[in-house]
Amino acid sequence: MCSFLCGLSATKFLVLVVLLAVSLPGSDSIKVLEIQVPPRVPTGETVRLGCLYDLEGANLYSLTWWRGTEQFYQFSPNSQEQMTVYDSPGITVDRSRSGQDEVVLRNVSHASAGRYKCEVLADFPSYEKDSQITSMEVIDMPASPPMVFIRRLQWTPGEDLEANCTSPGARPPPQIHWYINEEKIPSHHSRMVTPQHERRLDMGVGMGHQDPMDSLPRTSELKIKLTSSHFRLGGQATLTCVATLPGHYHRSVDAHLTLPGFRDAAPSQKLYGGAPREGVAAPLLVLSVAALALVAL
Repeated sequence: MCSFLCGLSATKFLVLVVLLAVSLPGSDSIKVLEIQVPPRVPTGETVRLGCLYDLEGANLYSLTWWRGTEQFYQFSPNSQEQMTVYDSPGITVDRSRSGQDEVVLRNVSHASAGRYKCEVLADFPSYEKDSQITSMEVIDMPASPPMVFIRRLQWTPGEDLEANCTSPGARPPPQIHWYINEEKIPSHHSRMVTPQHERRLDMGVGMGHQDPMDSLPRTSELKIKLTSSHFRLGGQATLTCVATLPGHYHRSVDAHLTLPGFRDAAPSQKLYGGAPREGVAAPLLVLSVAALALVAL
């Protein structure tokens, strides 16, 4: 009888000592230091997820990754099958490039977006765990540069210049800004308009048919009174539209305005933007609808 009671007391005492050691102020504890998940990625990209942690001398029991409430990955260094991948919509784990330090996701889509959590669990005796959560957004990039629509290219100081700049469908919609002679035009001179109510200022072809599943194009409508100070370099002014998704997409298109008599111009022109670059200027192609001539600059 004594040996049984003594054994029971010893077991309780051992458990008490372990619990007390874990809860003492200043005692070591496992901690996730940083979770590395890109905040915004284009569709179709390959993404690397990283989790930095400090075990404070303990052994790792498991490292798990979650998207929302669904677990999609587990790495257990002491298990016979160290890596376990669970089915989850929008999640395709590249097993050959994944391990304890990182998880690689292939061909991400909108279904891959959400809140990602890395959870680390220490081994016996503490079985402590810690985690961090962050979000990832998956975006659609515009398929082409923006387009500027304008009635004519010759203007007189005192006239109200009206122009439209349309960026192809993207998710989220790109930011659109206007510049004249590389100086940003204050935002109160422009407004965003929906495709259904867009005012067409040109005589050319529009954006064409949009599939209902595609992201809608975004259009900025500019109206500004021109002054003589806008025309420089012998009577010229450069109107620029810039469409951006910060960190991923930067395209611009120029419209070269002139004073009357500076040179002959077609009554209506559609301007297409060129390759992405820093700043506001970009190479462009000019399509004269009246002359039906395509000129590559």
